[in-house]
Amino acid sequence: MKDLLEFMGEHPVLTWFLAWGLWPICTAIATIVATPFRYAFLAYNRRLRHLNIRAHGWPTSPLMDADGDVVHPPAPNQGREDT
Repeated sequence: MKDLLEFMGEHPVLTWFLAWGLWPICTAIATIVATPFRYAFLAYNRRLRHLNIRAHGWPTSPLMDADGDVVHPPAPNQGREDT
């Protein structure tokens, strides 16, 4: 155990890699690279949403309520009586 602790004290970076691996570094790099693209996509998507609402009104479909749920009108009674 003493040898292990000496190794850990002499090589902290190597010990960190042995303990945690490369996943924290890969995750950090992926987050740093993907974040600008994510926010660019969200801004573009928001712009398209505003243009769609301006062109078609809100709600965007006649069968849609304000929450975005599709509401179908009741079927017309075709000469049948409810029994």
